[in-house]
Amino acid sequence: MKAAVATAYRQPLVLAEVPDPGIGVLEVLIRVKACGVCHSDVHIVDGDFTWGSRLPVILGHEVAGIVEGLGAEVHHLNVGDRVGLPWLQATCGHCRFCIQGEDVLCTAQKATGLNVDGGYAELVCAPARSVTVIPDSIDLVEAAPLFCAGVTVFTPFQYAGYRTGDRVAVLGIGGLGHLAVQFARALGAEVIAVSRGPEKLQLARQLGAHHGIDLSKDNLAQALQALGGADLILAPTLDADSMTAAIDGLAADGTLVVLAGGRKPVQFTGGQLIGGRKRIMGSVAGSRKDMRATLEFAARHAIRPQIEMHPLEAANEALDRVRENKPRFRAVLLPNQN
Repeated sequence: MKAAVATAYRQPLVLAEVPDPGIGVLEVLIRVKACGVCHSDVHIVDGDFTWGSRLPVILGHEVAGIVEGLGAEVHHLNVGDRVGLPWLQATCGHCRFCIQGEDVLCTAQKATGLNVDGGYAELVCAPARSVTVIPDSIDLVEAAPLFCAGVTVFTPFQYAGYRTGDRVAVLGIGGLGHLAVQFARALGAEVIAVSRGPEKLQLARQLGAHHGIDLSKDNLAQALQALGGADLILAPTLDADSMTAAIDGLAADGTLVVLAGGRKPVQFTGGQLIGGRKRIMGSVAGSRKDMRATLEFAARHAIRPQIEMHPLEAANEALDRVRENKPRFRAVLLPNQN
């Protein structure tokens, strides 16, 4: 099969013919129809995610495709099923988090495209229990980004104390943020889009935002407080300065959810949090149950990513575009175009 392989850090991927993956008795073979290009892929190939990574590795953890083969003990899937594979591919199965259904917190997890091969290839093999069936109403190309970007912004609504009608600010209208606006609106939130310049704010309003804050001219904390303060701020951004500024824009009992890992620290004092019982928390992707919930909700409310498509042969060009924040808004590779 053809694959785009990371063979060395900070070097271009190598497009090569590699052996087709074998199928274990509890595994499924997927013919990849689409694989999203995530900013985490840039971190991996640039050597930023050295924890748990291995080289060579086939990148890609936003996988959508068709079941082509089944292990002998896989009975809940059929050849021809439309399925996807997320970042979380396998866990230990017996730690307290796995037992509680919070397998995304397992410290022994294997991550697709990080330490096991992912979807920048014509075929990918994975444990059958880690794949999720894609609703028929979602196109496979549009489904791919939901397996990371989608679940990453949908999951915090469950774990950050969101209540219907809360005021939700989305800090950054990019690959994750434009999906967060759609999920928040469909969940009944009063949605505040935060970005730089009028173009993305106008798009955010078209996607369902009620308000817009322009970081190029507005004081973020003051603008949020003028609207009553944010009950929940989703921060799918590497801009630590904006996250720092957002803290004073939280309402009492409000929560800032950090969804991207930048190198610069977010700065705050204890006093900023204590007075209003405010919180800062992190959130990473989602568990298998979160993935299923994300897809079902997206299907029911017609939530879709805005994408640009690239052939597998253009994987390096797509990575460069993501590195430079050029896609509007998710880049997707098509390994089996024909």
